Amino acid sequence: MVTDLTVRPLGAADVPMLLDMLRELAAFTGDLAAMTAQRADLDEALAEVPPRFRGLIAEDGSGVVGYVTYTIDYSVWTGGDFIRVDDVYVRDRARGRGIGRQLMRALADIGVSQAMRVRWEMASDNAGARRLYDGIGAGPVDKTIWRWPVAAMESFLNRTEPPPAADAVPSEAGRGLPGEDGFILVLRRDGGAE
Repeated sequence: MVTDLTVRPLGAADVPMLLDMLRELAAFTGDLAAMTAQRADLDEALAEVPPRFRGLIAEDGSGVVGYVTYTIDYSVWTGGDFIRVDDVYVRDRARGRGIGRQLMRALADIGVSQAMRVRWEMASDNAGARRLYDGIGAGPVDKTIWRWPVAAMESFLNRTEPPPAADAVPSEAGRGLPGEDGFILVLRRDGGAE
């Protein structure tokens, strides 16, 4: 456990240092090309009211050693806000000293004080992160994260979809045509169905 550690809210003056650590994390995960944020992007997002993202910074006697960044999102399932963690990162030289745990403790203080649950995603092969999250009582949810890049959406929107086949097989009851998510039920004006 680190005794000289301070965890504090991320401020505007921290953005250059945050960018450095974001690049370190992107290099660590082998995804440096995906880290395209610039200082102006983060400055602007942090300056909005409310800020578009928030963060916590961990510092020890040697300087800044880690961070957690997060957003406040809304869940239509629970009807309330929740904290969505973007990144948890501890610099290589500071790992194994409980700094990630202290960052998560500070985040838990925020979550409890505002009655918001916390959720995040993690690379399945990140054993160190798994140990941390297991150790604080968090648990995985069996879901697959999907991403839809703008280029893929543009391609989808520009694609010409073929018309339904003329020999489409009707549903079991003979009342509809196959659709993307099942069968299409056609309601007539007289209240009947086809």
